[in-house]
Amino acid sequence: MSQIVKYLIFIGILAATSFAAANFDLISITGMKSTKSPGKQKSFHDPFISKQPVSLLGELPGQAVVDYSPQYNLTAAAADDVIMVWQLPDSQPRQVIDIGDGFQAFSLRFIPASSLVVVGGMKSDFTGGIRFYDAVSGNPRMQIDEPEPILFLDPHPGGRYLLATAETFIKVLDMKDGNTVAILQKKNPVARGYYFGNGQYILQSDSLSLFDLNKRSISGSLDSGAPILFKKGLDGKTFAWVTAEGVTVVTAVEANKKFFPLDTKGVIAFDIEPNGTWGLFLYDTLKIAVIELSSGKVIRTIELNSQVSDITISADGTSAYVIHAPGTIAVYDIGHRNILKNMQVKLVKLFDGVKSKLGPSAKPQPK
Repeated sequence: MSQIVKYLIFIGILAATSFAAANFDLISITGMKSTKSPGKQKSFHDPFISKQPVSLLGELPGQAVVDYSPQYNLTAAAADDVIMVWQLPDSQPRQVIDIGDGFQAFSLRFIPASSLVVVGGMKSDFTGGIRFYDAVSGNPRMQIDEPEPILFLDPHPGGRYLLATAETFIKVLDMKDGNTVAILQKKNPVARGYYFGNGQYILQSDSLSLFDLNKRSISGSLDSGAPILFKKGLDGKTFAWVTAEGVTVVTAVEANKKFFPLDTKGVIAFDIEPNGTWGLFLYDTLKIAVIELSSGKVIRTIELNSQVSDITISADGTSAYVIHAPGTIAVYDIGHRNILKNMQVKLVKLFDGVKSKLGPSAKPQPK
């Protein structure tokens, strides 16, 4: 086959892919179940997740914590004293960042609207540390030392403030200078602090109580009972908690909560997709169930061949990170956007290969 014919085929495939991507609405390409026209065929809109992982991200030195930046298409994971950064679909790390000898990472998050990643944990002297890095270049940016290990981090939606949970306190930090803006004492060691309601409130995961940062007072609670498990989605807007009776989901800032009766016995980790219609539930470390919340129906079961500690859905709802212990993260596709994205990546590589063989004549001429 001549190079010209290959190039024409490439142009045709690229046009078809672009047309498909442009004509899928968000509901279709994320695989969400449509709430419209319930009597119609709905298999295309059922929750979809790939049967097998499409990527395996490995060589981490221990138990990993993970986050994803849709803006830069970067996946970052921290384990012990190392941060690794990937740009999927490549499985080779783009950056390997040394946090420092003796550091143990407990939490990692991308800062909104930036390529900065922040990691919190424990230093070799058993005090706490917070470290900022540019995930693209790997360069260090800022360092904050704390008297206690930092167990969890949650960046403010506006990107300037950082919520840091330590062993006995929850602190609001100004990321411009590292200064403390507010501090709350924890009543329960297992509590974690999360921003809620556009960042006006601090939500404590053990009691679901809300602290109003403007009024500096408790303003109520999201629920009367204590949750067994709690999860804030990486999108920053999806909150969910598991009780013995079922799952409660809040999907938007200050939105009404929805309760779904569900048998939660044996669930040790979970996450809910951004639209709040279905979720991934880990049972006994070796089985993941994809469950439609409104009906309680198990759409798919994924059997695992090694133990898993956590499940996290990416901020844009296109991938599920299944965190194996130790040192490996399996990435599963959700919906269809990753399929289209990977096709386009392969087509671009094909175009670059054809262009290098044909020379300048292969370059599309400007209109």
